[in-house]
Amino acid sequence: MTRRTLLTLALVGFAALLPSFLWGPGKTHDYQYAYLWTQHFGEQMAAGHVYERWLPHSFEGLGSPSFYFYPPLAYWVTGAIVALGVPVPQAINLGALALLVASGLAMHRWLAERAPPASALGGAICYMVAPYHLYDFYVRGALAEFAAFIWLPLIALAIDRLPTRRGTLLLAASFAGLLITHLPMAMLTGLFLVAPLLVARCRRDAAILLPAAGAGLLSAAAAAFYLLPVLTLQDHVSIAMLWTTDQASTWSIWSVHPALFPSLSVALILLARPVRSLWGGIVAVTAIAALGLIPLLWEIAILDKVQFPWRLFCIAEFAAVTAMVRHRARPLLTAPGRTLLIFPYLATAFTAAAYMRAPIDYATIDRIGPDAVEYLPAGFDTKRVRRDALVHRRLDADAWRSLPRGDTIRVTRTGPVTIGRAAFPIWQVMREGTAVPSTGPLIRFDATPGVYRVVRVALWQERWGAAISLAALALFVLLALPGASLRRLCRRPIGVRRVGHPARSGNAARPTGTPGRAASRSAPPAA
Repeated sequence: MTRRTLLTLALVGFAALLPSFLWGPGKTHDYQYAYLWTQHFGEQMAAGHVYERWLPHSFEGLGSPSFYFYPPLAYWVTGAIVALGVPVPQAINLGALALLVASGLAMHRWLAERAPPASALGGAICYMVAPYHLYDFYVRGALAEFAAFIWLPLIALAIDRLPTRRGTLLLAASFAGLLITHLPMAMLTGLFLVAPLLVARCRRDAAILLPAAGAGLLSAAAAAFYLLPVLTLQDHVSIAMLWTTDQASTWSIWSVHPALFPSLSVALILLARPVRSLWGGIVAVTAIAALGLIPLLWEIAILDKVQFPWRLFCIAEFAAVTAMVRHRARPLLTAPGRTLLIFPYLATAFTAAAYMRAPIDYATIDRIGPDAVEYLPAGFDTKRVRRDALVHRRLDADAWRSLPRGDTIRVTRTGPVTIGRAAFPIWQVMREGTAVPSTGPLIRFDATPGVYRVVRVALWQERWGAAISLAALALFVLLALPGASLRRLCRRPIGVRRVGHPARSGNAARPTGTPGRAASRSAPPAA
């Protein structure tokens, strides 16, 4: 990749996000979370804590275990920028710019091997400014999903390179990156992109199965520091609030976004229709499924947890750009689709303009910490969650403002004590070095006069998750080392036998007129 290509993609990214740099990120669907979480990561990273999962300022100081459940990668990016002294809104813009340019670079790398340089660059630009890609930032404010666009081209490139060692390692690294970026998108990508690409490759070369399976296991192990807590600690929060309101099967795309998504879906199908390939099929399936038009699909036990079916537009746009660039569809045949894209662009532009004009009371957000209510402690009275004009869902915490706060509590009389901190297994009440039993949803314990301390303890999920991830990282480095013996496991196809060794292959015939040793040297290596 040339410097000119890098500069071009950087300029395209800046131009695409220029309105947000001028007028701010806007009052998007998730603006409160983007602001609150970016600020938290910035403060913690500046203090030397790279991955602090507990947010102490959420819910008016009750705290929240948000990043025991929400993936951290996007907020590592924006938080690191805040740690350098940049204000939170501009840190969100700069982080989004970095993520957008990274997605363009990944797309260019994917297309460069199968298309002329000009076409690869054009495809990368189209991917960066695709309607749903911009909608994710300007309307939804979904930084994590916005970051997920980076990994799709790298995953496809890795599958294309299987069963080589580089392909295996790239697949493991890129899918692990997606797992710690956006879990619902990882699930959708596995089903709607990875699965069809692997099936198509297996029909030509069954040798990819073992390296692909190994890459999957390695990616899960690498992300274990995040996956193990998120999969085992959900009983300690009010996660049911997420599924009761945001199930994929309950959303109607026609009532929520009637102008944007249907026109985008038809446009993508028309763009990919002239391409008779797997990519055209992926576009058709994902674009139709994104509208909820495949009966019972979003009622499947796993898929109903992705919240919004239109997340599939990430994959549909990637597949559509790939189809047009790699198979060089004629401009005349794709003209109807390109014309229809006017409607989703206009819908995004008008909505984004309205959001950027809406006032945002950042001081109030700093004070009340309106975090995602599904991270409230289990057993919490959810009737105290209300909607208002400031935030989408807000906790009424009036009843707990007078509760004692802090890590040290001095008790003057015998009886039950409740402190102003959300209960979660990481908190242990101690008195004179002895653990005191406590309950939730706010930390509550029976006390006698004395001094009590609330201390942070490490969970087994954190310890084991970190150990597994470190072991996976060590294995990854070992496989990546030049000359490592384990790399042959990734390079040799299943069932392929080395040639030129009669003692191992029975009465194998030697090439006519060639001595046995010479034949062994000149034979092509195993794939």
